[in-house]
Amino acid sequence: MSSPSFFQRLWKVREGGEALTLASALTSILIFAAILVFTIHEGSWMLLRPQYLLGARWQPEYNRYGLLPLLYGSLIVTAGALAISTPIGVASAIFISEVAPRWIGEVMRGAIETLAAIPSIIYGFIAYFFLAPWIAAVFHLSLGRTALTASLILSIMTLPTIISISSEAISSVPMAYREASLALGADRWQTLWRVVLPAARLGIFASILLAFGRAIGETIAVLMASGCVAAIPNPPWNLLSPVYPMTAAIAIGMGEAEFRGLHYHALYTLALILLCISALVNNIARLLIRKVPRGEVRI
Repeated sequence: MSSPSFFQRLWKVREGGEALTLASALTSILIFAAILVFTIHEGSWMLLRPQYLLGARWQPEYNRYGLLPLLYGSLIVTAGALAISTPIGVASAIFISEVAPRWIGEVMRGAIETLAAIPSIIYGFIAYFFLAPWIAAVFHLSLGRTALTASLILSIMTLPTIISISSEAISSVPMAYREASLALGADRWQTLWRVVLPAARLGIFASILLAFGRAIGETIAVLMASGCVAAIPNPPWNLLSPVYPMTAAIAIGMGEAEFRGLHYHALYTLALILLCISALVNNIARLLIRKVPRGEVRI
């Protein structure tokens, strides 16, 4: 019997590689499904009892598990972070993609990637030992760990997401758009503001959504910067008050919660809410990125 030819052996290797990649993809899906099922099983118990969820007090020692102050803490901190990082990130992406020479853009991209690689605990230490005392001194506060402190450190952490995705969306706008605008008499800045940015707006919005998902799911840095006081400030938009985001409540409370007790299920309810928010935001961002017009990427 003749030995298999080179092309037959190559085809077998290809089939084996396809099977391996398919198995890897299915394993990832199964892991996500297992996490989702387990979180729903442990967290849906509290969702069926709204009297525990709609309260304005989070006091596990008194069996009070109102989620409103925790949800408020997560949203106000995330909104503050995006209000800071979005204009800076989009402006940086415009500079990298449209203004800076190529070598400067490469240097800035490397610096941004390094910023994204810093562990969150390092950001937490920066917030705790530097930002919080500075906030307390500037605003004459007794406690510098506030919503503003958490928003500032989160804005730094979300900048790489906004800059990298927005710059990619801007660079992906077809060159024909720019050439047509210039041919009609528009200058470089008119082309940028009236043609390129509107064409890339879905990608820029997707980067903001992904930054939102990154910020609302951050744990350690927020725990060290926010102050962890489970109360809605008066007025609610006061960023100089300590807050208690959902991720911080999970990190602090899970080690003390009785297994399968009310506190335990309440924490898993928080985890389920965060999981649903992240999944929704990521899927919307993915759909938006698909609709960005694609052309030759300018690197």
